[in-house]
Amino acid sequence: MSLQISEESMLILMSIYGGLVLVLCYDAIRILRRIFYVGFVRIIIEDVIFWTVAVIFMFNIYLKYNYGRPRFFSIILTVGTMFAFEWFIGRKIINVVAVKMNKILRKIVKPLKKVVKLIKLKIGKRKSIKRGRKNGIKESKKSNKAVKQRTETANSK
Repeated sequence: MSLQISEESMLILMSIYGGLVLVLCYDAIRILRRIFYVGFVRIIIEDVIFWTVAVIFMFNIYLKYNYGRPRFFSIILTVGTMFAFEWFIGRKIINVVAVKMNKILRKIVKPLKKVVKLIKLKIGKRKSIKRGRKNGIKESKKSNKAVKQRTETANSK
């Protein structure tokens, strides 16, 4: 096989590889979006960051395997791989994985919520005790002033 044909075949394989990596990463982002609430602005920011990293990733592939020149067929292969994976596999898997991850997170978070509630309760008791001491001291000073005023008014009569 000639050198040029082997380079072209390697570019084809790397274009398919790049498409798979990109679609798997984007599916991971989509799964996280289904598990955690994401606002519209955050979606835009995440997409801009993802596609910027995707462009840099694909450019590195083109740089290594085609001297930095993106070829029309390699771009079509990358996008086609992404589309085919999403069409045949991605749609079905995303919902299943998101539901299972959500169940797992609930099982993990449920005991943690109890621990956090316990810690907050302990901290709250400490704060209320400290506040009570401070308030008790302040109130006793106020009551001492009131007693002094009463005795002064009684003595002056």
